[in-house]
Amino acid sequence: MKLLPGSLLWRTLIVMVAALVLSQVAAVYLLHQLVTQPRMRTGIGQFVSHLKTVSAALQTMSESQQGEFIARIAEKEGIRIQLTRNTERLRPAADVPAVRFFRDHVREVFGPEAEVYVRASEGRPGQVLWVRLPAGAHEFWVAFPRGRIDRDPATAFIAWGAVGLVIAILATFFIMWRLTRPLHELARAAEDLGKGGDPAPVEVRGPTEVRALTHAFNQMKDDLRRGERDRATFLAGISHDLRTPLSRLRLDVEMLDGKVEPEVQRGMVADLGDMNAIIDQFIDFTRAESSEPLVPVNLSELGRACAERAARSGATVRCELAEVPLLMLRPLAMQRLVDNLLGNAEKHAGGEILLRTGVAPGEVVLSVLDRGPGIPEAMRERLKEPFTKLDESRTGSSGAGLGLAIANRIATLHGGRLDLRTREGGGLEACVTLPSTA
Repeated sequence: MKLLPGSLLWRTLIVMVAALVLSQVAAVYLLHQLVTQPRMRTGIGQFVSHLKTVSAALQTMSESQQGEFIARIAEKEGIRIQLTRNTERLRPAADVPAVRFFRDHVREVFGPEAEVYVRASEGRPGQVLWVRLPAGAHEFWVAFPRGRIDRDPATAFIAWGAVGLVIAILATFFIMWRLTRPLHELARAAEDLGKGGDPAPVEVRGPTEVRALTHAFNQMKDDLRRGERDRATFLAGISHDLRTPLSRLRLDVEMLDGKVEPEVQRGMVADLGDMNAIIDQFIDFTRAESSEPLVPVNLSELGRACAERAARSGATVRCELAEVPLLMLRPLAMQRLVDNLLGNAEKHAGGEILLRTGVAPGEVVLSVLDRGPGIPEAMRERLKEPFTKLDESRTGSSGAGLGLAIANRIATLHGGRLDLRTREGGGLEACVTLPSTA
């Protein structure tokens, strides 16, 4: 099971977030130890000293002065002071670090019996602390907000961490978006090129390494296209130059009636026909199918037209055509694909050929089935390569070994695939599978 996603963006984001979380934890710990606690201790010491001053002041005042002093303290500092009546329902405050430190300071100043309390009847117990304060002949309760001795930094730390995390995520997304966008364009162009297309040059942008990669890809694409053009020119030139002498030979052979045995003459005519078929394959192979525009095509209707054309040439073709959705295809290229498969089946198998179409989830399938000797499984992928033949597997050895290569290239150009399978009951099934959005 993969623990990390495959995307560069998400992997980088996970690493950045993990590093940020660890750094935040370390920062919070150091801040608590080196800043928060020392400041808390200093503040508690100052507040206890202030309570000591209040106690001393109350001892020197008359009752009227005490009332005025208590009111002024409550107004300015939010500290409530009242005489003890022994009817208050109080309990010791929770033993947390700030309260513990405050209690120790209070006991150092007011004696070991001093304690910090909370009132159980309050709406939020623990938010107000109470301390018994001796002042001469009287004792007073001093109530003050807990924030005077214990400022909970959790909210600030959470907000700090959340803001830092959001900033890190946004920065990571921005950086990786700038980095991966040209990589995605490269991937799309490489996929298009691998399918036989001719993608536009990828814009050179991004970091230095990505720019170098993009430049190298564009150069590779140009070199491949130049090599393909040179090869196509070479093959087309040879094919064109051979047409004229072959036509003259065909004419000469036709004029040999009565001068040679009829079987010899027919063999010579058949050989010349094979040579013309090879030249036709060369010309087909040099065509650039990617330049043909995509249009909506009914694959069953295209298959029917190809079958009728093959039947007029002498092949026996039976059709089993299903209702299929329209596909965006290059019709001449697809016609060339079906013609090559039918021609291969008629040449190497003979007998009845079955052309079948069907629909699968997200796919449309076209199959050409024959009852020939078939192809060994180990050789099926190799026979899709140009100029590859397996004479032992099929009857007849004519041809340049380009028919399956042309069909495979056209299927790949349309985002599909060509599979060679053993037909049930014997023979070969050439199956073309094309993606469908219907």
